[in-house]
Amino acid sequence: MAGDAATSAGHAHRSLGARLGERPIIEKILIANAVIILIGAVFGTYFTRRFADQSGIALTAIFFICGVGITVLANYVVLRAALRPLVQLSKAMESAHKGELQEVHIETSDPDLRRVSRSFNEMCRRLEQESITYSAKLLSSIEEERRRIGRELHDDTSQTLAAVMVNLDLVDKAVGGETPAVRERVATSKDLLRYTLGQIKLLVYDLRPVMLDDFGLVPTLRWYIQSYSESGGPSIELDDEAATLRVPGDIETALFRITQEAIANAVRHSGGTKVVVRLETAPSFVSLAVIDNGRGFDPHEAIRHSQPGLGLLSIKERVELLDGTLNIESHKGRGTRVYVFIPLPAEDTRPAPSPDNELKVRVP
Repeated sequence: MAGDAATSAGHAHRSLGARLGERPIIEKILIANAVIILIGAVFGTYFTRRFADQSGIALTAIFFICGVGITVLANYVVLRAALRPLVQLSKAMESAHKGELQEVHIETSDPDLRRVSRSFNEMCRRLEQESITYSAKLLSSIEEERRRIGRELHDDTSQTLAAVMVNLDLVDKAVGGETPAVRERVATSKDLLRYTLGQIKLLVYDLRPVMLDDFGLVPTLRWYIQSYSESGGPSIELDDEAATLRVPGDIETALFRITQEAIANAVRHSGGTKVVVRLETAPSFVSLAVIDNGRGFDPHEAIRHSQPGLGLLSIKERVELLDGTLNIESHKGRGTRVYVFIPLPAEDTRPAPSPDNELKVRVP
C-alpha cells in the first residue's frame, strides 16, 4: 500500500510539473513570484511573532535580504530557462535578415514559444519555396528573352546584312574597273559587313545556341568548346562518351550555362593549362564535371563573396533549382573540380543525336 501511495504521489508530482512546464512564460514568472512571496510572508510572520525583541528585528532584516536575493535568483533561473529559445530564434531571424534561411528547432514546453517557432519555420519554408519559384521564373524568362533576341538577330538582322552584301556585289559588278576608288570603298564595306556578320553569329550563339534546342547538349558543347579553344588560352577537352541520352530542355539549358560559367572561371582565374569537361547521362541522372589544373581557391569564400547571378553562385542557384547536388573540390596549387549531379525521371530521357547528324549542324 505504501508503495502504491508513493507511486501515485510520484505520478501526481510529474503531472503537476508537466502542467507547470506547459504554462506560458508570464504565468511561470507570476507563479514563481507568488510562491516566493507566500513563503516570505509565512516565515516573516513566524519570525516576527517568535522573536519580538531586538534579535527578532535583526533576524527579520536578514530574512528580508535573503528573500530578496532568492526572488532575484528565482526570477533569473526562470527567465533564463524560458527565454533561451528566444535567443535561438533571434539568431535565426538575424540569419534570415542576411538572406540565410534556416529553420529553428526549439525544445521547449512553452506553448507560445512552440507556436512562434512553428510560425517562423513555416515562414522560412514559404520564403524558400517562393525564392526558388521566383528564381526559376526569372531564369526561364531570361532564357526566353535570349532566345527571342537570338532569333531576331539571326532571322532579321543577319538576313538584312546578307541582302546588303548581295547589293554590294551587284554594285561592284556594275561599277567595273572604271572607278577604282569606288570599288575600293565597296570592297572595304564588304569586309566590314563580313566582320559584322561574324560577330552577330557569335553573339547569337552566345545568347542562345540554336542547336541547343534542335540537336541537344552534346553537339552544342562540342561546338562551344571548339570555338572557345580557337580563341586561345588553355586546352579544353570534352569527354562525352557516356552522354548517350538527351535530357529535358530546361536541364540541357542549365548544364550548358553551368559549363559556360565553369569554363569561363577556369580560363579567367585558374591560370591552368588544361580544362576537361565530362558529361554522363543515364535514365535516372545526368552528371557534369569541369576539371582544371590551375592554382585553386577556397570555394566557400568564393561563393560567399560572389555577386548574385555571377560565378559560382550562379552555378549553385541553377543546380538547386533542379534539385541537384553541387560539389566543388579545390585546393591551392592543386586545381579545381566542379561536380554537378542532377536526378531525373526515366521517362524524361531519349537517345542523343548520332555523330552523323551532329556533323550536319557544326557551325563554321
